[in-house]
Amino acid sequence: MAYTAQITQDDQNRRMDRILRKALPELPLSAIHKLLRKGQVYIDGKPVDASFKPQAGSILEISSLEVEMQRETDTEKNISIPELSPLDILYEHEALLFINKKPGIPVHGKHSLDEAVQGYLKFKLPPSLSFKSGPLHRLDQGTSGIITFSKNLAGAQRFSEALRQHRLSKWYLAILQGTMTEPVQWNDVLLRDQEQHRSLVSHTASGGKEARTTLYPLFYNPHPQKRFTLVLINLGTGRTHQIRVQAASHGYPLAGDIKYGAKKQAEPWFLHAYALGGLGTLNLGLPNEIQAPLSKSQLNLLKSIFSEPAQLLFLERLYQTPPIKDLLDAIIK
Repeated sequence: MAYTAQITQDDQNRRMDRILRKALPELPLSAIHKLLRKGQVYIDGKPVDASFKPQAGSILEISSLEVEMQRETDTEKNISIPELSPLDILYEHEALLFINKKPGIPVHGKHSLDEAVQGYLKFKLPPSLSFKSGPLHRLDQGTSGIITFSKNLAGAQRFSEALRQHRLSKWYLAILQGTMTEPVQWNDVLLRDQEQHRSLVSHTASGGKEARTTLYPLFYNPHPQKRFTLVLINLGTGRTHQIRVQAASHGYPLAGDIKYGAKKQAEPWFLHAYALGGLGTLNLGLPNEIQAPLSKSQLNLLKSIFSEPAQLLFLERLYQTPPIKDLLDAIIK
């Protein structure tokens, strides 16, 4: 029995071995190259080698019963896929999907947001041998807010290019330990400790990566036992744990982030990816900025810490998810 599939727009102009690695993840690379060497991989009836790049509409055929036997569907494996709530979807476009991630949910792995998105998109996207929807930037498990998933190859490529060219702006809300009264910009060099799974600020440029972060304090709680500041953060670069490690290094760790030196507390650390701007530069017809609203429980947490009348009014306004420009105007005034 032969395995057959059609080459799609997202597959064309990719090497045949790379297409097969994506299409047949259960097969080791050695088995894929063995199929190609033996001439068991055909495009439109003709055997092809590993470097061949097919065009959309062509028919792929693999004359191997073993491949068919090893390909199990999700139904056959009886995989339980978590559901994606409509309330989690901030904006959906034919090329990209913007999700409001809940805190505590991992982006990758079992019972993750990625699994939920795959389940949601399973019957919405045309089949592709080599393209799989996936997250296009990072959010830590404890971080909530906006995260972008690709729906096709063009969307993934345009978004990734915009990130590399720093055309996108990423904005966060965070509760920091300590009192911050003025805007500040941090420019550091970060190193990654792979064994400890943490980042650290380096005092030399050797081997490190530049990290730029700008912080705008919204307001603070002056109580001696509760010195916290709510800040709006613009992330200039996207390093692993960037906000967490820079905040700790400069004496303002995320409240509750004990991994980076904060005091232990009952609540988990608060870091919310509030907005993603510059999306108009992708030329996909997207709104230029998308915001991720706070949950009611997050709003109540903020109110329990910042409880002065003017602060409560501002938090109610923040709950309505104003654009970044309005928040910055309020800070400057």
